[in-house]
Amino acid sequence: MFIQIYVYDKTTGQYLYQDVGNPNGVIRDLSDDKDFTLTPPPDNVKPWRWIDDKWIAA
Repeated sequence: MFIQIYVYDKTTGQYLYQDVGNPNGVIRDLSDDKDFTLTPPPDNVKPWRWIDDKWIAA
């Protein structure tokens, strides 16, 4: 089973990248300064930040 996660910086909320893979693997690969959500950003056109459990245009 694979999952897709959307990784962001814990401090700024800035969207960094998406990762797809085995749940244990993709979560284990996150460094301490990163977190993730299962909710994709609305688009890839503009920069996004994850703030208060939602994507906000940066």
